[in-house]
Amino acid sequence: MELISKTQRFELPDTVDLYQRDLTASPELPEADVIVHLAAHSQVQPIVDEPQRAVDNMNMTQHVLSEATRMDAFVVNASSRDVYGSALQPQEHEVTVESPNGYAASKLGSEALVNAYRNTEYLSAVSLRLANVYGPRDMNRRVIPIFIMRASAGKELIVYGSGKILDFIYIDDVCRAILAAIERSHTLDGEVLNIGSGTGKPLSEVASQIAGDIESCPGWSIRSNRQGDVDRYIADISRAKSVLDFSPTVPFERGLSETSEWYMNNPISYEWLRAPRSTIYLIPSMIIDIS
Repeated sequence: MELISKTQRFELPDTVDLYQRDLTASPELPEADVIVHLAAHSQVQPIVDEPQRAVDNMNMTQHVLSEATRMDAFVVNASSRDVYGSALQPQEHEVTVESPNGYAASKLGSEALVNAYRNTEYLSAVSLRLANVYGPRDMNRRVIPIFIMRASAGKELIVYGSGKILDFIYIDDVCRAILAAIERSHTLDGEVLNIGSGTGKPLSEVASQIAGDIESCPGWSIRSNRQGDVDRYIADISRAKSVLDFSPTVPFERGLSETSEWYMNNPISYEWLRAPRSTIYLIPSMIIDIS
């Protein structure tokens, strides 16, 4: 399958060096003080269709942890709210092995690998359980980019699951949380933290706002929930507020408006969203931050 760098579509600051690596091939990674491990097959339904992708996620994490141990780097491990299944404001310790889907299982397993490396290799790391991240430049088949693409193409928006409520957090706020974790690396070792907005948004309202903002959209409808989907989640971010001094700053309405505007002004992004899954099979770029 073809490996494509999504970052090549966008300009990067001169201070950023871009390295493309396929983590499933266990490459040697550039030396770093901090590794922000975001690489994963991050959509639920493709993993439902191809469970091997969940195993790939685990293997990629194991390789990153091995490389971090070699270079004595601090790891920020991106986990997911999916590990809770459907839950309203669960605290970090309220997690079980009853994963709702293969993606959740791979993320919970990756957290276990992080703990194993901390105990046996003395690796320093923190895991951040991210809620539904959205914002400009997202080239993945997540719900908001899909809604905007369909709306701009004059197609009806489809909401899978009646009464679905999710926690959406804007990408800028996620970056702030990651930077806060890096700045506190010496005191956060071993922590697992929820990162979200702390509020729930009915998916039907998201569809309604996008349909209303984009004139070509004929509307939206509700269909049955899909196998493996989480139908309700709101993050409890009280611990992140305490130890990271983190609070989200971008209201959903503003973030969604900015996101829609970016996609409407960058129609080339639709090529990624329309591409066959085999083409964007992707090993997403792993961000390496050298402090």
